[in-house]
Amino acid sequence: MASRWLTGRGFAVPVPRMVDRRRSLHYVTGKGGVGKSTVCAALALAAAARGQRVLAIELGQPGGLRRLLGVAPEPAGTIAPAPAAPGVAVTWFDGAAALGEYLVRRLRLGRLGRALIAHPIYQAFATAAPGVRELMVIGKVRDELVLQRIGARPRWDLIVVDAGASGHALAHLRMPAAAARSFPAGLVHREATRNAALLGDPATCAVHVVASPEELPLAEAAQVVMALRTLGLDGGALLVNQCRPAAPPEIDETVARLGELAVTPGLEAARDEVATAVRRARRWERIQERGVAALESELGVTAVRLPRLWHGEGLARAAALAPLVEEATR
Repeated sequence: MASRWLTGRGFAVPVPRMVDRRRSLHYVTGKGGVGKSTVCAALALAAAARGQRVLAIELGQPGGLRRLLGVAPEPAGTIAPAPAAPGVAVTWFDGAAALGEYLVRRLRLGRLGRALIAHPIYQAFATAAPGVRELMVIGKVRDELVLQRIGARPRWDLIVVDAGASGHALAHLRMPAAAARSFPAGLVHREATRNAALLGDPATCAVHVVASPEELPLAEAAQVVMALRTLGLDGGALLVNQCRPAAPPEIDETVARLGELAVTPGLEAARDEVATAVRRARRWERIQERGVAALESELGVTAVRLPRLWHGEGLARAAALAPLVEEATR
């Protein structure tokens, strides 16, 4: 995989291509709290800045991505423009709602369908059939990518899916192939086969795994990548978010000399606090480097390192990452 350099304030590392311009569907997953929604927002902002029409989707209840893009809560399936991100629209897909919409459309129930979906018996059925829910949600994503059009053009140039935490995402991503095997013929088989083919097409779809440079997130990222390979979905990037910049080569020697530095009487404590802070940062940097190196060795890939951002929050952080993401796509 070709490598490029991501550069930022005090940060420069080689990275592989993160997004191929030919790909139009990007799923993002990883352990909770590692910055998946921020990465999704950065992907969406980078594409919109190139003039692409972008749909950002959350699987399950709306959360971080919707808040980052400044969109108020709406019913499942409602597509709303992101006022803070021109060119980006946001929605979320719920399994029970997607299943209900599918049944109403296929059975042509009309207004009766809304009453059916609201009935407790239907809600109990939808809750008891998790595999069907996941299949319907993946189908909804495919519908937005393939079926929704404006004239002769697709409605969306790029779709970014915040697939949620690892287990939640894998439950959705493995379901189309599993359903295609379980139903050898018929409507479910056809729908599942189409969805599985889309997910497994590396020219169209990528599944990106996000981690932070700590033991548990890195270990979970390795497990997710291996699971994706088992599913035949080995096409995305491995992103390690919140990485600390590399310290100057001479920093350790400088810190060692700091204790010998003569300072104005009364400033010895401040001098020692500076030395302690630098040593602590260096320890975290070494933990980061050992963890990322072990992950890359285990998986045989080069991780995309995204810098730890010390200023700004929310959409500002996503906007700061967006140019780095754009650079990685060239």
